[in-house]
Amino acid sequence: MSQLLEIRNLKLNYGFVTALKGVDLSVPEGQIVALLGANGAGKTTTLKVISGLLKPTEGQILYNGDDITGKPTHQIARRGIMQSPEGRHVLLGLTVEENLRAGSYALSRAQATKAKVNENFERVYQLFPRLKERAKQPSGTLSGGEQQMLAIGRALMGNPRLLLLDEPSLGLAPMLIRDIFSTLKTIREEGTTILIVEQNALATLKIADYAYVLELGKISMHGKAQDLLHDQRLIEAYLGG
Repeated sequence: MSQLLEIRNLKLNYGFVTALKGVDLSVPEGQIVALLGANGAGKTTTLKVISGLLKPTEGQILYNGDDITGKPTHQIARRGIMQSPEGRHVLLGLTVEENLRAGSYALSRAQATKAKVNENFERVYQLFPRLKERAKQPSGTLSGGEQQMLAIGRALMGNPRLLLLDEPSLGLAPMLIRDIFSTLKTIREEGTTILIVEQNALATLKIADYAYVLELGKISMHGKAQDLLHDQRLIEAYLGG
């Protein structure tokens, strides 16, 4: 199975604090890979390094065989890596449609045709019908769950080959979490590879193919998601005993 993303010995220091201590992980094409762990483990930092928002102190990031370590964020996005950030960060004063259109600015020049943008709009509206119903509403009037759908939809407008998701379940009711995670499986089935960072280990392992657990900047365990669901150490640490 070909690896779409490979991270090798990734290290990052914030001043005297070492946030990442030699992280190694792989994301095979066409899979959902989870990065689990408690607050402060380094999960969001890892995503920010992949997407170019932070520069690593050491290590290498390979995407589709190319070294993208330390490249500018806009270049990484145009190569096909899009991120839905923790906290959603939708543009509250813009409508749903305008927020989605903003995501399409990550398309490469070759892709940024009117037909492709319209095709991406249709894909997002099929995945999240509620966004179509609210297309002309300011995004600030949406519920938390709808804003999360919008954040994911905006990332999909950039036509990603690899979708990075940071805490998509944060602050959502269980029913909404089930809906969004079910949609993530559909996104994967349509051909988009996903790397998801989550504290909600149980819900994430149910949809993931493979998972890594990050503790204090280091990978402490990894394996097939279904195997980790029954791993006693993970159950005690993250699944409530």
